[in-house]
Amino acid sequence: MARTRCGRILGEDIYIEEGDTTTLYFINQLRAYQVVLAALKALDQDICHDGCSLPSIVNKVIKRLGKLKNDLEASDVAAEKKGSLLSKIDSFLADASSLPQDTSQTCRKSAGECVMGSSCFATGALNLFKEITEPEAPKI
Repeated sequence: MARTRCGRILGEDIYIEEGDTTTLYFINQLRAYQVVLAALKALDQDICHDGCSLPSIVNKVIKRLGKLKNDLEASDVAAEKKGSLLSKIDSFLADASSLPQDTSQTCRKSAGECVMGSSCFATGALNLFKEITEPEAPKI
């Protein structure tokens, strides 16, 4: 089968065998995490730094990354590719763990300090995962 480039994660071009939808699923998820984490890091440098929304979303991302890692470990993805993807998940987990996780602060929007719009940017970043619809999650 032919190898196809299907993305770039952490500066590395990722290739898979044509038709390998299980591996493609995990790659597409990691591509989304790369974008979401970049957005959360940017929010941490701005208004969300001392709020509760960002930590709440960070905790959800960490939980979802843990589930993705467990699913990948249980999958039939080839060992070499699995190892490469697991190392990327570990890198993302480290990045997410460096972000605020204390949800006891007041939301900046509730405190009247966030005047950027009616929506929550941190929640919006998490909602980017809804855009990753293909391929469907493998049955694990």
